Amino acid sequence: MKYEILIVFLLLLSSCSDPISKSKEKSVLEKSPPISNEDSLRMQDYWSKANQSAVYSQERQKYLDSILLIKPDTAYIWQQKAMPLYKERKYSLGKPFLAKAVLYDSVKYLEYSAFLKCLFSKEYEESIQEFLEAKNKFGDRYVMDHTYNFYIGISYLQLNQFIKAKEFLIKSRDQQFKDFLNEPPEEACHYLDWFYLGVAAYELKEYESAIEYFETSLKVYTNFADALYYKGISHYKLGNKDEAELFLRMAKENRENTINEDQVYYVIYPYQVFHKLSPLAGNNK
Repeated sequence: MKYEILIVFLLLLSSCSDPISKSKEKSVLEKSPPISNEDSLRMQDYWSKANQSAVYSQERQKYLDSILLIKPDTAYIWQQKAMPLYKERKYSLGKPFLAKAVLYDSVKYLEYSAFLKCLFSKEYEESIQEFLEAKNKFGDRYVMDHTYNFYIGISYLQLNQFIKAKEFLIKSRDQQFKDFLNEPPEEACHYLDWFYLGVAAYELKEYESAIEYFETSLKVYTNFADALYYKGISHYKLGNKDEAELFLRMAKENRENTINEDQVYYVIYPYQVFHKLSPLAGNNK
């Protein structure tokens, strides 16, 4: 058939999507004119050449642009244009491309946009808005191994809205408890959820609760330096000088055991003490 090659190409571009995704896209995609068999072959050729080019190169961007000149509503190609720019910290350049990806496939890319705005470009208000929209449309889901509520919680932490931060981090914890009923609490809930719950409690001057949260995080990620650091500071706030000195010393000794998410190659996480730019992460004793 005339469009058989195009259909195969589009299937290769995107991962399997659910029926909801297809129905949400339908009204947008119907507005774009069909393309010829010749154009679909050109798109495949441009995609092949894009994948032979360096991810961060201008050459790859130009091949992606050539695809979009033929079929501008291909959400995955807009995401592919945005992704390397965010990793290069060229957020203002990538943002319009990210918006296009969301426009043409909100089911797949609304949560992705919210995630990038939380951890990469630090646009916390926009991230919260998009995650709340995603929650309203799709329910409480996960993106990049964490709940929507988790990212909303750490966004509120960065806005110094600590009560709201704790509220959403508790929602994230309870969501995981529900989803992983057969796991012990420290395993069911991600160690970073426990860590940021500790941070929220610390900022609210709930130091004893903060220590308990950090201890739970440490049950999963033994010698997690950032949790040890804030556990020590919480003890200091309670006047426990000996305990404070012990855990701060342990934190420094284990400074290489910091947040180990994939994104740490590109960003510093909220409240991450032992990131690469921190003087505390150096080799000096």
